Amino acid sequence: MGKVVLILGIVGILLGGAVFVISLLLPVLTEGRTSWDEAMLGIIPGALILMFSFLLSVAGVVIILVRRKKTVTSAQ
Repeated sequence: MGKVVLILGIVGILLGGAVFVISLLLPVLTEGRTSWDEAMLGIIPGALILMFSFLLSVAGVVIILVRRKKTVTSAQ
């Protein structure tokens, strides 16, 4: 379960980061043909996905570490 949550978090970080960076660079690369208001339609959701995915990946790491600690203490 923890590995699935971690993988989903990492994939979300990659996708959210790509959307965020591309939307952030869009007005600069198109030399003003795309306004910042139009770019915000990608910047805001990309940042939200990035933050949510980061929290998801941290939760996955915590789940993995807690389960690993339980197996080590029960083996002793």
